[in-house]
Amino acid sequence: MKLVKGFTLVELLIAVALTAFVITVSYSFFNLIEKSGRFSAENSELQSTIVPIFYTFLRDLESVDKRYGTISVRKDSDDREELEFYTNSCYYFKGICRVKYWIYKNEEKKIYYLIRSEYRINSLSPSGIDIPITSKVSDFQVLFSRSGDWYNGTIGSNPSLLKIVLKLKNEGGELPLVFKLRN
Repeated sequence: MKLVKGFTLVELLIAVALTAFVITVSYSFFNLIEKSGRFSAENSELQSTIVPIFYTFLRDLESVDKRYGTISVRKDSDDREELEFYTNSCYYFKGICRVKYWIYKNEEKKIYYLIRSEYRINSLSPSGIDIPITSKVSDFQVLFSRSGDWYNGTIGSNPSLLKIVLKLKNEGGELPLVFKLRN
């Protein structure tokens, strides 16, 4: 009788187990790489949103002219906050202008825009220019600090710090921006 060479059942089970292990490790590795790439893309998109917003606020708040009025927070008719101040560094007008930041909301279409409005103060026309800055912010809150404590509301005194907390629409988080105000 001839002896036929082949694989034993134990050898075959070991080969199947090793193959399953290699496939599982490979899948976990590629899944980790894919999640890392997705996180990196989301982070890059968020960074490309934050930097222009920060520098827009920074440019405006560094040029606040308190001779015409203090920095104030008002509530609009829909109980949304509006940040308002006067600046001598207008984007679209020469001279002094009133700048207002506010959120445009269309609840039906789920559209939100952070708007920067600029109004001439040496004009009889109440109209100004509204510039949408980003659609990634759904709301914001303004806080002031004089001696370490943060408080809401219209300022009576000169605060030293201003914190703008942006509520991000898609990411679901908050972004606090803190600015030191010049006196």
